[in-house]
Amino acid sequence: MSPFPYEQIVRLPLTAEHVVGPEHLDVNGHMNIGHYFAFGGHAMWDRNRQDLGMPDTYIAERGLTTFTAEQHLRYLAEAVEGDEIGVHTVTVDAGAKALHMAALITNRTRGQLACVMEAIAVHVDFSSRRPVPFPDDVAALIAAAIEEDRTDVALPLSGSIAIRR
Repeated sequence: MSPFPYEQIVRLPLTAEHVVGPEHLDVNGHMNIGHYFAFGGHAMWDRNRQDLGMPDTYIAERGLTTFTAEQHLRYLAEAVEGDEIGVHTVTVDAGAKALHMAALITNRTRGQLACVMEAIAVHVDFSSRRPVPFPDDVAALIAAAIEEDRTDVALPLSGSIAIRR
C-alpha cells in the first residue's frame, strides 16, 4: 500500500481515466511501464492544452511549443487487467522558460497511488527551436494552476528533478 494519502491525491485535477485491458499487460501480468508513461505523458499534455493556454493551435498560431527535457517515473503499486486508472495532473512549479508537472496515476479499483510521473518541459520558439519565456497570458495561467493545485499534503515527488533557478 502506498504511504501517500490516496484520498488527498484524488482531489487533485483529474485529467484522464482508463481501464487496464489485456493490451496493457506485460509478461508479468501487470500494466507495462510503457503504458504508465503514455498515460502520464498524455495527461500532462492534455492539461497544457486545456488549462494552461497551449492548445493544439499553439504552434500554428503563436509559433511556440514545449519540449520535454527530463522525466522521472516512480512505481508504487501494480495495476492489473480490469483495474480502473485515474490520472491526476499537478502543475508543480515554473520558471520563465520551463514548467515542472506531475501525473499522479491512481489505481481507483484498489484505492492506491500506482505511479508518479514527473516531467520538466522547456518552452520553445518552434522556428528557432530555442528556449523562450512563456507569453504573459500563458505564464499567468501557469501561476494560477500552481496555486490551485497546491495541497496541504506533501506531493510524492522524486526530488530528483526541479526548475533550475
